[in-house]
Amino acid sequence: MNLPTDRVQAAHERTYRALGGTEPDPAFRCLGWQVDRDTVELRYTIDGLGPLTETVRFPGHDLVAAAETPATAGALDVLLLTAMTSYYKAVLPRRVVIGAVTAGSVRMLEALLSEGLAEFGAHNDLDLTGYAQLDAEVVDDAPIRESPDGVLVPVGGGKDSAVTAMLAVREGWDTVTFAVNPRPSMQRTADAVELPLIGAQRRLDPQLLVWNAAGALNGHVPITAIVASIACVAATLVGRGDVLLSNEASADEPTRVVDGRGINHQYSKSSAFEVLHREAMRSTTGGATQALSVLRPLPELLVAAAFTRLGNPLAAVNSCNRAYSLTRERREWCGECPKCLFVQLMLAPFTSPVAFLEATGFDALAREDLVERFGDLRDPVRKPFECVGTVAEVQLAFDLLVLRTDWRDHPGVRAHGDAGSDAPGRLRAMIAAVDTSALPVRYATGLDRVLTELAS
Repeated sequence: MNLPTDRVQAAHERTYRALGGTEPDPAFRCLGWQVDRDTVELRYTIDGLGPLTETVRFPGHDLVAAAETPATAGALDVLLLTAMTSYYKAVLPRRVVIGAVTAGSVRMLEALLSEGLAEFGAHNDLDLTGYAQLDAEVVDDAPIRESPDGVLVPVGGGKDSAVTAMLAVREGWDTVTFAVNPRPSMQRTADAVELPLIGAQRRLDPQLLVWNAAGALNGHVPITAIVASIACVAATLVGRGDVLLSNEASADEPTRVVDGRGINHQYSKSSAFEVLHREAMRSTTGGATQALSVLRPLPELLVAAAFTRLGNPLAAVNSCNRAYSLTRERREWCGECPKCLFVQLMLAPFTSPVAFLEATGFDALAREDLVERFGDLRDPVRKPFECVGTVAEVQLAFDLLVLRTDWRDHPGVRAHGDAGSDAPGRLRAMIAAVDTSALPVRYATGLDRVLTELAS
């Protein structure tokens, strides 16, 4: 019988030999991290292929001194594990040697190497469930420590993190914004809410790109897990405790079903992974820092509604995947990729065609040639991995638009909207169903105020 693990093992052996690997039973090894001035080196090796070193630089910070503290050292331990996924996927050795780590860190990494790489696996026709075998020395959790009150808000340049940043300002939390490899849209987000932006510079080992060109296995990695981990390190450097992510309830729904298995493009944005990451950080830092999403109770459509209600300028954000490509030309909005289409669909019920076009430079709903692509967003079989909203809220957005005189004649709306489905009532029910009780009190209070405004 050709078991799923046999298929992965065969892919590993084929790729490993093609890249020049020489060992009969190679392992992926986490060698640890090392700091020098403001930079940490994350060190790995694959037996028979050689070493890999990723660097993350925190300009203006003495990382050497900070790494002597349990908070920063613990956060760096977690970062070492999350960042390894970028390199592990290239060859997929079955054995993964990670040294001395906490039990919480082991559970987090197990999830990343299966669910976190599930889309990558589907792209390569592989099921990674139960494949990786971790070799770890489990150590005791760090002693519990007090966490600072201030917060750090990672901004990606998109609407979701802009909502979190605006909420933090409105509620008066002691806040700084943060970005990995800052881009203009990220700076615009910080400027729009008049908050300082601090940044980190992440640099992949160039050998990975060489391997990719030579036929290494490639595909989506759990990037949110990596960014959250870098942000937690930054939080310890600037005296902040909570890292406020901007992951919504919709991130919990599988993006697409492949061979009967739900594949979640945004697994590292899911509530399940958030719990695992928080436990890993708690066990390594003693609770000095943690990453959690203040938007977790909200469906994506309500995040879009909150974006406009809080007064965020659409011209300040960008959510086009092509803007963040590592290898292709970068641009602000392409206006035709699945992410651009999805973002327009979520925001359109709460803005006008003129305002949206002026801010972004595109109106995909007006294009006949994109009608079928919009249909993909509401089809559970064809839904693009870049679309993180649920099928139900995608349909609700179309149904809200067909009731709007300024949107209803757009080809995309005519094709997919249903005027007789009581869309306003469904939107009110969606707002009423939000439960903020799982959030810490101060975050729940702030989000409840926004929900009250949306319901009015």
